Amino acid sequence: MKNFLHKLPVFRNVYGKFKAYDIRMNDLEQHLQCLNANLIKQKHIEKSKRGEKINLVFVCHRPQVWNSLKTVFEACNADEMFNVTIVAIPFKKQLPKIGFNHEIYETEGAEEFWKDYPCKVVNGYDYETKEWLDIRTLNPDYVFFQQPYNICKPECLKSWNVAKYATLVFVHYGLNTCEQMKYEALPQDFFRNLSMLFCERKADIEIYDRWKNKTGNIFTRLCLTGYPRFDLLKLYESAESPLWKKHDTSLFRIVWTPRWTTNENNCHFFKYKDNFLDYCDMNKDVDFVFRPHPQAWLNYAQFDHFSIEKSNLYKAEYQKRENTNIDETADFLPLFYSSDVLVTDFSSVIIEYFLTGKPIVYCKNDKSLFEQTDKWTDGFYYVRSWKELTDTLEMLKNGEDPLKEKRQELIRSEFYLPPKGAGYEIKELIKKDFRGEL
Repeated sequence: MKNFLHKLPVFRNVYGKFKAYDIRMNDLEQHLQCLNANLIKQKHIEKSKRGEKINLVFVCHRPQVWNSLKTVFEACNADEMFNVTIVAIPFKKQLPKIGFNHEIYETEGAEEFWKDYPCKVVNGYDYETKEWLDIRTLNPDYVFFQQPYNICKPECLKSWNVAKYATLVFVHYGLNTCEQMKYEALPQDFFRNLSMLFCERKADIEIYDRWKNKTGNIFTRLCLTGYPRFDLLKLYESAESPLWKKHDTSLFRIVWTPRWTTNENNCHFFKYKDNFLDYCDMNKDVDFVFRPHPQAWLNYAQFDHFSIEKSNLYKAEYQKRENTNIDETADFLPLFYSSDVLVTDFSSVIIEYFLTGKPIVYCKNDKSLFEQTDKWTDGFYYVRSWKELTDTLEMLKNGEDPLKEKRQELIRSEFYLPPKGAGYEIKELIKKDFRGEL
């Protein structure tokens, strides 16, 4: 039908005019945005000349992804040029049957997690009155959000409103391993309001530059800084996790992190969920921890894959066994560094695991909408069936790891790890921007 309509001269004429109008409106919006950003920048420069501090606000809802910003916070909070505030908020979750078409906000533990942090901490939502804090009252110069999804935020915290009075800066909470996934994880309606996007690698600068061109974004500056979560890795090299049920380092320790969404044909959770329990029953020399995404159970229920009741029954199976457990903690790095192998698919934590130097078994689906294109993924063991997966695990359990040296080489060649850390790099760039030096 669409192709037929395009053949009609009247339709082509109307469509052409509409498209030209849309382009002009986009150009005007970007122009006004740049003018507004310049006014904010001038305000920053004047504050800098007066010797005033930088008011930096972190709007936080999910403790599980705090490591993406933790060293940025630490670097800025230790610098006398900054006044740092954390605003703890609830978040809108994707609910069964209705998705995000609601105004129900539930805490993910933010108020409790950040309440004792060594800075000013305020709660951004009143659960009794259902009123939101207008963060404009904090006089922010720069604002970090943990995640880029406007659909999950109230109107006062949507990016286009915050960008009217503060410089919006961003470090992505997760690391995606293909270009199309990076685009989907940084929606256009948020991306176009960013003043600065801090990127982990040169390859990502190139990817986001293409995304800028595709979306007509002339506004966002892309800055190579490394990734703050990588700053923490050295702290965990000898870490031990209490999640291992047997507490025996001689056992073969497996971490499993399947995809939380199913619409991309990446998630192998349903393919192997029962197999893994049987495998652990038959292999007592294995200790196994399943780490589900915080939204996995709700997403599975939303699309009628797995009801909440079935999820609870399945989770209970892990508690029955002496060598299986479920990880729902905020900090996954002790688990990673004390494990022997990761079994995964598309996951935002996969790069951190790769940087441990340990092997990754990647469950590949040939019907997936996305392909792995980053060079560093050449260090994965790819499997397409349960037999291939168990054969690979047995090989690794027996001490054979033919990709070990390749992984080490890829870590050296493909990742930007600044000497003072990404948190320090980001802090210094914000200071330069505040002074008008960028």
